[in-house]
Amino acid sequence: MSGIIRTLLLLNIVGLLGIWASAASAEQEGAKLLLQPMNGFNAKLTEKRAAPVSASLLTSHITSRITGHVVRTTVQQTYRNPTNDWVEGMYFFPLPDDAAVDQMKLTIGERTIVSEIKEKEVARRAYVKAASQGKVSALLTQYRPNMFSTRVANIEPGGQVQVDISFQSLARQSGTHFSWRMPQAIVPRYSPVSGASVQTVGTDAEPGAQNVETNVFPSQDYFSASGNENVTGFDIVVAQADRYQEITSPSHAIVSSPDKKGDARIALEKGGVPADRDFILNWSFALGDQVRPVVFQEQYGNVEYSMGFILPPKKGKVFHQQPRDVTFILDISGSMHGTAMDQAKAGLSTALDLLKPADRFEIIAFNSEYFRLFGNSRPATPQNIVVAKEFVGQLMAEHGTEMYPALASALSDQAIEGFQKQIMFLTDGAVTNEADMFQLVNDKLDGRRLFTVGVGSAPNGWFMRKAAEFGRGTYVQISNLNEARAELVSLFEDMSQPTLQDVGLDLGPDVEIYPKILPDLFGRRPIVYVAKTTGGDRPKTVSGTLPNGERTSFVLPNAQQKGSTDIGKLWASHKVESLMDASARGMDPEIVRTAVLDVALEHQIMSPFTSFIAIDKTPARIKEDFMSKMKIAGNLPKGTSWEKIYGPQTATPMNLLLIGGLMSFLAAVSLLFWRKREGV
Repeated sequence: MSGIIRTLLLLNIVGLLGIWASAASAEQEGAKLLLQPMNGFNAKLTEKRAAPVSASLLTSHITSRITGHVVRTTVQQTYRNPTNDWVEGMYFFPLPDDAAVDQMKLTIGERTIVSEIKEKEVARRAYVKAASQGKVSALLTQYRPNMFSTRVANIEPGGQVQVDISFQSLARQSGTHFSWRMPQAIVPRYSPVSGASVQTVGTDAEPGAQNVETNVFPSQDYFSASGNENVTGFDIVVAQADRYQEITSPSHAIVSSPDKKGDARIALEKGGVPADRDFILNWSFALGDQVRPVVFQEQYGNVEYSMGFILPPKKGKVFHQQPRDVTFILDISGSMHGTAMDQAKAGLSTALDLLKPADRFEIIAFNSEYFRLFGNSRPATPQNIVVAKEFVGQLMAEHGTEMYPALASALSDQAIEGFQKQIMFLTDGAVTNEADMFQLVNDKLDGRRLFTVGVGSAPNGWFMRKAAEFGRGTYVQISNLNEARAELVSLFEDMSQPTLQDVGLDLGPDVEIYPKILPDLFGRRPIVYVAKTTGGDRPKTVSGTLPNGERTSFVLPNAQQKGSTDIGKLWASHKVESLMDASARGMDPEIVRTAVLDVALEHQIMSPFTSFIAIDKTPARIKEDFMSKMKIAGNLPKGTSWEKIYGPQTATPMNLLLIGGLMSFLAAVSLLFWRKREGV
């Protein structure tokens, strides 16, 4: 018996060492593409489980043309199949949150199939049917305004399929400066205990099935811990670049080459890099150019689409500045670990330095719960600033992201007469209950203004922008730690200079303007709007309240540029967004759904209720062939900690094996001691 026990102990020790070695290897390799053999592919999608096979299958190339404020982009995704099986590929990816997606093309060899837009469930069924018939097909689905997925069925063994997705978006403008951000990675979201349940697409999801809800989020299996997936290249043309003073990127090393037309071609210095951080391109007008209001127009019969920019007064003009009562909300959850936390703490420290003696402030930090520094706002005395900096310096990023209670607490503070109440929110926005947050701001904002600061290498830009829009403030995204101070100085200066509040537009009797709730005009940050009107030519005016309380108005200029710039699609995209906002405010979901479908199908754009479907009519395989399901892993955003997000949350199979081996080991030790004790 003693010999058996010694053998058992030895085997347990060897097993534990093997498990630890395997775990270390898995930690190095990270999540990879998984292939799961299936017994055919039919309407019922009966799945035959088998051991997953890893492969890296996807590369991307992004082509953009920038004309003024409008950015036209095509994302080209290449799916390769290195296996001997017929496979289905699936990949989650981000796009700009204001992207108006209007086309998908599927290329197989020398054949190109242009997609059709259909209601989401209709498109899903068409995709499943085509896949079951052995036809090469692709499905593009939107889960959030900034999160999409593509599925490609029937990629032949050793074959390749290319999917092209086209959309347009707007560059952001601040005075004479422009910035365009192309998201490259999805920060894993936390599902709040207090929020609505969130579905994830994981390894057990029914192959080919698409959930039509907007709260779907990719599971852990879709993220790569190694961070080397999806090598992406860029080819960007900036039209009339000779008008600009400089074109730079704070996120990537780029090279620029001018052509004879005055355009500039931008590419990555290294050709292609893993998609683990947002790509950012900045440019500005040459010094000395006078800033003027700009209006673009597009005419379709008697329907006119327009896009306008309400620019603030020149910098240097002094206005009456009311003392402020600022509440800083700092996200210290696990997703903020690393780069994002460093940026947020540096940014908050800078903001504290910019407070004036007449101002008041409070700090709220939150993860799984929230903590208030003082309990209510205090004067911005040197002593209180020191206490605040010590508090911030000791904060660490860990645990969950229960954002709602922290923001609710800030919005419940009583306003102090004579002070302008403002909230500055520093976060990566890594939550899944965005709609709950928007509803909270809409219901509780009152006379406050909410400003959001996105931190990290790939923040949830849609949440940041929309939260600020509901809060009638503005938002910025800090690209890197070195720019944190400059970005916060600029934002804080703008927050102290509300040059026009309660802004209104009068563009005619029959007009739809988006956003419906216009923000205040702060500092050098313009108001951007899109509109549809059938009222014909007539004076267009802007009105608002000056800092001294007086009402004012002025006439907008005539269009400075007319032509086909697809403003109509941008307008339709903003209308869809506004309808979804109405849903967050309590409008009947079925009414919203019907209205969104009408707009999206008429203007041929992506929406939460429509999908693009492309099907090759020629069957690529026979029904009896095996087909595998592939999951292409995306990278975690650069600077994000895999362990902080996933380590403590779930027990992986490796963890379970380790626990099992340890329990066996302890059982064997206990048995040995018991035998010795019995012998004595």
